[in-house]
Amino acid sequence: MAKPVLMLALIDGVESGEFTANRFTLNDWLEERYLALMKQYTRNSQFDKPADISNPFWHLQSDGFWHLIQKTTAAEGTTPTKKWLKENVSYGHFDDDLWVLLQNKVWRQKLRDFIVEHKLTDDSWLGKIAAEGLGAIAALLLAA
Repeated sequence: MAKPVLMLALIDGVESGEFTANRFTLNDWLEERYLALMKQYTRNSQFDKPADISNPFWHLQSDGFWHLIQKTTAAEGTTPTKKWLKENVSYGHFDDDLWVLLQNKVWRQKLRDFIVEHKLTDDSWLGKIAAEGLGAIAALLLAA
């Protein structure tokens, strides 16, 4: 659930003008938006409390379309703390094609709607990795 919620927060950041370049810093705005969305979508879920933003910010890399530009390297197999991420990661960014897609309001909304419908409110995500396939979703939207 945390990765799709982070995606929504990032999309909202593009929509609001908080992020005008393909450089997403782990800042107060992003964390506050992420927490607000986590509260909204965890209300009726199996989770007691929202995951810290450090988890999806770091692990979204495994989906193949999100990349972190690091000042240093982290120990393999660990999720860095939020403090470590703020001190050691310059920014995260999307693949160029996804960034271009996010510049279009209609496609931003289509991606947002898909994430909400299929990754956050659809019961089929229970027991699965909620972010599974987000890269494929972005590719499908680009091909459409």
